[in-house]
Amino acid sequence: MYVCKNIRPASVAAWLRLSCAGLLLATAVEAQAKPWLEVGDRGLRSDVELLAAHGLIDGVVTTWPIPAGQLAPLSDKEKIDGQPAYVRAAAARVHAALTIGEPEPTLHPLADVRLTNRADTVRDFGTLARDQADVHAGVEWQSEGFSARLRAGEQTHFNGNDARFALDGSYLAAKFGGLRVYGGWVEQWDGPGWTSSLLLSNNARPFPKIGLMRDDTHAFQTPWLSWIGPWQLNFFIGDLDGPRTDTNTVLTGLRFSFNPLPGLEVALTRDTELCGKHHPCNPLKAEFNPQNDPQHTNQSNDEAGIEFKYSHLIGAVAVSPYVQFMNEDTGPFTHSYTSYLGGASLAGPWGDNGANWRVTAEYADSVATLNWFDFGKKATGNAYNNGGYPDGYRYRGRTLGFSLDSDSRLLSLAALITDSAGLRYRVVYYRANINSAALANVQKQGSFLYNTVSARPVLVNQFEAGVTVPLRMLSFDFAVRGQDHQAYPRPGGNIAVEGGLSYHF
Repeated sequence: MYVCKNIRPASVAAWLRLSCAGLLLATAVEAQAKPWLEVGDRGLRSDVELLAAHGLIDGVVTTWPIPAGQLAPLSDKEKIDGQPAYVRAAAARVHAALTIGEPEPTLHPLADVRLTNRADTVRDFGTLARDQADVHAGVEWQSEGFSARLRAGEQTHFNGNDARFALDGSYLAAKFGGLRVYGGWVEQWDGPGWTSSLLLSNNARPFPKIGLMRDDTHAFQTPWLSWIGPWQLNFFIGDLDGPRTDTNTVLTGLRFSFNPLPGLEVALTRDTELCGKHHPCNPLKAEFNPQNDPQHTNQSNDEAGIEFKYSHLIGAVAVSPYVQFMNEDTGPFTHSYTSYLGGASLAGPWGDNGANWRVTAEYADSVATLNWFDFGKKATGNAYNNGGYPDGYRYRGRTLGFSLDSDSRLLSLAALITDSAGLRYRVVYYRANINSAALANVQKQGSFLYNTVSARPVLVNQFEAGVTVPLRMLSFDFAVRGQDHQAYPRPGGNIAVEGGLSYHF
């Protein structure tokens, strides 16, 4: 198989940290299997979406990590053998990423090193260095029912300045029936976008959390609910620890995605900031009072999203248009402060030897409109900012969603080729409008509305080319990128080089 009321903020944060730490100490002895596919591998994500487009796995693929149970149909050798060579190759890579290949579970070492002269401003689904040196090492234990990983490291400048200890990627996951319960510093990505997610992405470091998801995404068997089709539910409660104005803010997330029609995925998400220093802590009131107006004052900070993604095969080409909408704290349809993301991805075979290609065009816009599609009425700085929580929807200085923060627009064009040996080649163009004149003017006056990436408006054109080379238990990644301008206050353009080396048993 490859698978409450009146809780003090400090006690909530301490409980979360103790829960995550306690989970990391647990182990079990069963047949080995990894619990999920993680955020960070563009190529594996492309493989998963290709398999979903061909109907080999359930099509709820916009909530990451992707659990092993959802990928269990790939063990049907007869069904896989009947597919074209490039689909069989994609299934083999996903299978290899989920399995260890040993009969008994044992501890395995792991290490990841990423180095760059300048960390990228635009962060997509792939793993990128968060500083000039991003180094981690640890051990992991994988079995059928339980998985544990301890991954410790440091993110720092080459001169040692701004060094930060990180447990990013450490977790424990346990399978109970059809559920995966997890705890730790788990990277998540909610949304159909390849370059950006407005709601929850890997732009910020993962924060400590505990949560659960379905391991098997099969549909309900009852006539009343079977129309929903395959579905996924992911719930978590986390602690936004570290330096903040409102320390130990709690973040909860609830995401429901489903396939009501073949190829169509719909997702509903609500993320809520609550509790923390300077705030009353009434979780039930915060969670069940989504309105926020003078008659229904909400003491939380909410981000709500709705998404649509459709995948369809036209000949051998998988076509997947998608949209994502994010409402900030109000709405849902009037005074919604809505941000937008839309795009399309196409994928197909490259020759007859198992290679494939994918091209993606995407546009993200965090210049929020007062109401849905009311583009004549802008809500300056409302995306990711909040008067009650001065740090906004951010963690350790980065937005939890769109990497360019509030009042920004990003056009991305990307191409990815996977050859018959599994090497991945990519080229990307970004046109980024970071910040706006209106927000910069407000930000200059010391308002709670601001953009963390650039204090002034700047237009950046960036080109990137890269390659990922799998070498048995090693994976090497190299990229070079050039841009004509940089975020304020850095002057002029920039050429950056980034290299990564990963060892996983």
